[in-house]
Amino acid sequence: MSTPEPTAPAPQISPVLALQLRVRWLEALIHGLRPQPAQQQQGQPPLTRRAQDLQDQLGAIVRSNDAVRHFVDKWDTHAHLLSPAFALSPTSSSQDPSLAEFDGFDALLADMESDIRSADSALREIAELDANGATGAGNLAQHEALQPRLRALLQDQDEDVEAASQLEKRVADILRRYSIEVDVLSELFVSWNGAINAVEDRVAQLERERGEKQRLGLVA
Repeated sequence: MSTPEPTAPAPQISPVLALQLRVRWLEALIHGLRPQPAQQQQGQPPLTRRAQDLQDQLGAIVRSNDAVRHFVDKWDTHAHLLSPAFALSPTSSSQDPSLAEFDGFDALLADMESDIRSADSALREIAELDANGATGAGNLAQHEALQPRLRALLQDQDEDVEAASQLEKRVADILRRYSIEVDVLSELFVSWNGAINAVEDRVAQLERERGEKQRLGLVA
């Protein structure tokens, strides 16, 4: 039986290189993938200063937003989900460790370009909403000053409701009395009509009788 060949230990990532990779990853998240020429990179401030400036900017953003501050406070709970894969997995030993790390990181950035751009767009939308006051209290604090006015309006509303109720009762009483009077007048009309018809019939009968008597010469 052949003994398995011992595998070479995974190369260790130096703290400086890990910091550079994390800074580049954060720059890609915030600014997107924008390759810069070598002559432009020479005039940039030192990496430590850029990292400190970025740290200050992130700190200001965290302090100004309650939701982000709460998320950062719970960072340890989600650290295993938020750490980049290149910082957790060992690199291949088939090539120079430094070149393999940078090549792997560039490949990772290329694969994550759409996700990074989506995250950048989402961050811009969040910043725009925050600038418009969507995450703040807005005019909610003004409700204290409006409380007396609201109480006065509610009192006026109660008085209006009571007055409307009284008017409804009066209108209902008037309609009830009107209905009674209409019924009485209808009954009187029917009675008067019957009496008038009876009188007319009696007068017609008397006139016929008188005419008959005159014809017979019983009356002059």
